[in-house]
Order: sequence, then structure tokens, then C-alpha cells
Amino acid sequence: MSFLFPNILWGLAATSLPLIIHLISLRQTKTVDFSSIRHIQALENETIRKLKIRQWLLIALRMGIITALVLMVSGPILTNDSPWIPSEKESTAIIIIDNSASMSVTRDRHSYLDKVKIDLPNIIAGFNGLVKLQVYQTTPVKQIYNGVIEEGMTINPTIWNIPQAFGRDKLWFVADSVLKSITNPAVNKECYILSDFPTPPPSNFSTEFTDWQFYLLGQEPLVDNVSISNISAVSQIKLPNHLLKLNTKIDNMGPIERRNVPVELYLNKERVGQIVSHFQPQRSKEFLFQVYPGKSGVIRGRLIIPRDDYSLDDIQTFELTIPEQITCKVIANSQDETFLLKTVLESISGKDRFLDVELKVMNTIERIYLDETDILILQDPKYLSPSVIESIKRFLGGGGSILWFSGENYAGLTQITKSNLKLPKFIENVQVSGESYFSVDVTDRDNPILQELNLRDVSAALPQVYQYNRIENRVGHKSILSLNNNDPFFIEIPHTGSQIYFFSSPLDLRWNDFSMKGILIPLIHRLLILSASNEINTAIVEVGQEKYIKIKKDLINAQWSLLTPSGNKVLLVPDYNREALIIDRIQELGSYEVFAGDESYTAFSSKLSPFEKPSLRAQADEVIPIIGENRAVWINPDKNINEMIINQRQGRALWRTFLIIAIAFMLLESYLSRMRPEAIKLKS
Repeated sequence: MSFLFPNILWGLAATSLPLIIHLISLRQTKTVDFSSIRHIQALENETIRKLKIRQWLLIALRMGIITALVLMVSGPILTNDSPWIPSEKESTAIIIIDNSASMSVTRDRHSYLDKVKIDLPNIIAGFNGLVKLQVYQTTPVKQIYNGVIEEGMTINPTIWNIPQAFGRDKLWFVADSVLKSITNPAVNKECYILSDFPTPPPSNFSTEFTDWQFYLLGQEPLVDNVSISNISAVSQIKLPNHLLKLNTKIDNMGPIERRNVPVELYLNKERVGQIVSHFQPQRSKEFLFQVYPGKSGVIRGRLIIPRDDYSLDDIQTFELTIPEQITCKVIANSQDETFLLKTVLESISGKDRFLDVELKVMNTIERIYLDETDILILQDPKYLSPSVIESIKRFLGGGGSILWFSGENYAGLTQITKSNLKLPKFIENVQVSGESYFSVDVTDRDNPILQELNLRDVSAALPQVYQYNRIENRVGHKSILSLNNNDPFFIEIPHTGSQIYFFSSPLDLRWNDFSMKGILIPLIHRLLILSASNEINTAIVEVGQEKYIKIKKDLINAQWSLLTPSGNKVLLVPDYNREALIIDRIQELGSYEVFAGDESYTAFSSKLSPFEKPSLRAQADEVIPIIGENRAVWINPDKNINEMIINQRQGRALWRTFLIIAIAFMLLESYLSRMRPEAIKLKS
């Protein structure tokens, strides 16, 4: 045991006062006349002995009262293993406040972050002496306060602006960086972390911060939370009059059952579907909505469930792109080679001019312009110049797609062309004679190109092949259709975020009868739709991340602006080199709209980080062992924060114990020293 104010212990000398007073009183004698010596002897034998015992007991109690009061005022503490050294020297205190999305969980009408702000004055009230204080928020990382608190000085934490953010906190990264930035620490070093602790600290906290004392202020457990975990389009082929399938996943992250929960789907502010379901604790359900978009362009939707303790995951907005018109550029070696492709594309385009087709006859491709092209169709090209290869790579990187029909010229393409475009390796040209042919089989039936494509008689719908290029797939190539000898016929080649769809046999009746099959037009149609549905612009972005939006070249000089979910309008400056908008650090949750001038160009939504699920919670027994039992204390919300900090810094305070002892002694002394009726009678 030690004392905060040891100088007061000099007051223990006052404990001798009752004894001194008693000894002095013994020297003052009185003569009392008695009529009979017999009464004096009786009094000596019975009463005087009891009186002396009571007097010495009262003296001991009075000395005990003075001792207990002096010890109480001197600040007695029961020391512990804390590295904190009670002294008049300086202390360094770091407070890290988690203001990420998961801290918006609400209990009793107050969010976790609100309760943290309420706790701040109690934490600061626990400081004594000279304290160098730094306060940080995690999302985004920002210093809130940096100053020195002297004895008797007060600060008002309620004026600190700590907003509720919607991004990921990176709590331990922030703590690690801040603690390592302290260059001239004081003798006492303390770190206060106010969070819901989604993860335990990394292992380096057990070895790198051994001279720091950690105070970890946890939060109440989650009770009621049903969460929208995911929403995605099952149908990758999207048309205005095409049935669109949306798959949704709903999780019950809380410990209680939720009954009769409505799940509502909206497209362009109109409710198009609703499901009411029960959710068992710690279980998830998936639902499939089927709707018709009804129009082209960007379709804006949202999925809604009732509000609960964590409202941020009760609404998820999303955007879908329904192509209005697809621009195709067809390059062939001769007019004859363009005939079949032209016929197929005109059949797909129809009266609505769904396709904008440009036909080019080029024996060798020395230069190519793909700025306003969605899909490039190459009919067995002979030669591609290096500049054309670079243009095609930029085209693929910007979201464009290629349909490549290989024929007799494929063997002569340079290795540079094939390696740069990740084309398959040519082995040999294979052909059969007479009435022989190779049949085509489906290799990847689940591929989006073949989904919902009814093939009652596969052998009759797929082509017969008389001649083809035997190729060897590279890593990442995916066969969709193959010949009956397992050689690829139609493959998908991923390239810089886009695809090249490669046929090992061209649209030529001398090579196959593909052009005579009814599957050709719907297959090419789906290829075009899938290739042109560039969802880079409308893809959901995580809060706190960068958003990339590809813009058309003829609109690059337009006045670009962004309308945020909260209704704020922000001007944007394009990246002219990349021909794109780079929106840095998406901070709000919801749907954003991008404008070129006064016209809406595209839209996209943001979503919560998966690390901000409120069900992700590290417990005290996961965190404390990593930091160290003697260097960390976990403070639950129902505890007195100020008292626990003082106890941890200086030891457990014992002043209450000595106060109780003093009161007990006083009560006992009052009882023993009371006026007794029998004593009055005896005196009289």
C-alpha cells in the first residue's frame, strides 16, 4: 500500500491525544464522602473495574477514529503491476476515437460514438499533474487536439468536432502509426482507445509498445440487426424488355429472432417487389427478385428493410446499365468476308437501329480509331501494326470488347501480336474431307452467354465444322464451346478487365455451317449485349475508396459535376490523359449521380466495408493477451471510467475503506459512551 499525499501522515501524531487527555484527567482527583466503607468496597469490586475497561476501550476507539481519518485523507492506494509511476513528472496521453461506420450502432437512442463523446470528459478528469494530450479520430485519420493540460486547467471535449463517418477505421494501423510518431514521450505513457474493436491487435503490439499503458473502452453487445449483405444481377444480359433477375442476401446478425420483416425492392423510385420473411438469429437467407427494367440507360434501384440498431445496412442502393445503342466496328480483308457479319448484325439491329455498325475492309491494319467504339469485330486479320496493338490494348483497358474470328491468316500473325493480346498459341490448321465433320459441344453451360438460351436439341443447334485452327489455350483462357475431339472452338480471353471472344473457325461456309444455324444470331446478340454492358461506371464502390468513371472523348471538355447522396454538388476535373473522372475518397453512403453539363451521364452507389459489420467484434480475452495482461485494462460501458483509470494508474483507492472504519468506530464509541440510567441512579 502507498499514499498519494504522504505528508498528511504526520497527522497520525494526533492519535495520541485521547491517551494524553486521559492521563491528564487521572491527576485531577476529587474527594467524595460516603456514609459507609462497605459501599466503597462494593463499588471498587464491581463498577470501577468495568469503568476502567470501558475507558481504555473508548480511548482505543477514539485513537482508531483519528488514525482512520488521517489515513483516508492521505490517499491510500493498493498498488498494482501498472507501469505508471505516480509522480509529479509529465505524462503523455494519446486518445484514439473510432468514428467509423460500425460506431453508429444505436442503443437507447444514442450511438456508440455519442456515448464515446460523453465518456471523454470523464477520461480527461482522471488526469493529474502535467499531461501532454493528443486526440485522434480514425476515419479519416485526423488530429482533433494537441496540447498540454496543467494542474487546475480544464478543457471542454464537447466542442471537438468528431463526425460519424461511413468508412473503414483501420483502428490498429492508426494506433500503431500514432504511437510510433511520439518522439519525446514523458515518463508515463498512456493510450486510450475508444472503439467497438472489430479485430484483435496485430502481434507487434506485444513487443513494440511495452512501455505504454493501454485503456480499452469497449461497447455494449449488438442486439437487433438485420443486414442487407449483397444484391447482384444474376442476368448479365440486360435489355429493357428482358426479364432481369436480382439475387439478394439478408443476414440476421443479432441474437434475437426477427419476424415479419418486409424486404422491398425499388427501381427508379417505383416499388417493383416485396417479400416478408422471418430471420433466425445468426442465419442468412437469399431471395430472387424478377423484374422488367422497362427502359434503357442507367437504372437506379434500392433494397430496403426496416430500421434497427444499425441503420447503415438497412438500405442498399445500386445501378444497372441497360444499353441504348451499341457501336460496332467490323474489319475484314474483303467485301465478301463482311457479307455474313453484315447480315447477322442487321438482323440484330432491326428497325430501332439498336446497333451502329461501321464496316471496314483492310488487308493490313496499320492504324485504327476506337474512341467511340463499344465492340471491335475482327474477321481473320492478316497483320496488326505495333501502334494498332497498343490502341487495342487501350481499348480493352477502357472496357471495350473484341470478337475475333480466326481463319487461314491466324498462323501468320506475329508472336508479338499474340503475346501482347494474350491470344492462344497456333498449333496447326485441321480440315476434313468428304462428308466428315467435327461436331461442337457445350463446355461451359453456366457461362452468361449461354444462360437462358434454350437449346432443345444441342446437336442440331450447334454448327458442324470442316476446318479450324488447332490452338493451345493460355493460362486464364476459358473454353465455352469445344469440338468433339476436345479442341477449343469458342473461348473467352480475359484482358485488362475486359474480354476477347475468340473463334477458332471463321464465319465462312468453307470452314463451317455456323451461318446456317439458328443459334448464330441469338449467340452474337448476347455477345454484343454482354460486351457492351460496360458496368465500370455503375459498379458499386466501397466507402473511402476511389471511383473511376470512363468518359466519352467528345464530352471530355464538358463541365462535370457530382451530386452526392446528401444533395451536395461537387465540381469535377477530368483526368485528360486517362479520359476519365477519378473521384477520390467516397465518403457518403448511398447513390451518386454524375452530370456532364446539365445532362445526367451516369450514376453509381457506395457500400459499407465488409470489415464494418457490427457483428465483427473482438472480445476482451482476444485483445488483452496480445497487448499484455499488465499493460492493458478493458473498461466495460457499465463501469465508472474515471475511477477505473485512477485505480489503474495509481492502484486501487482505499479511502472509502478507511472512511467506513472511522464511521464504525464512531458508532461504537457513541454507543459505549452513552449516558446509562443505572449510572444515574447510582450517582444519586
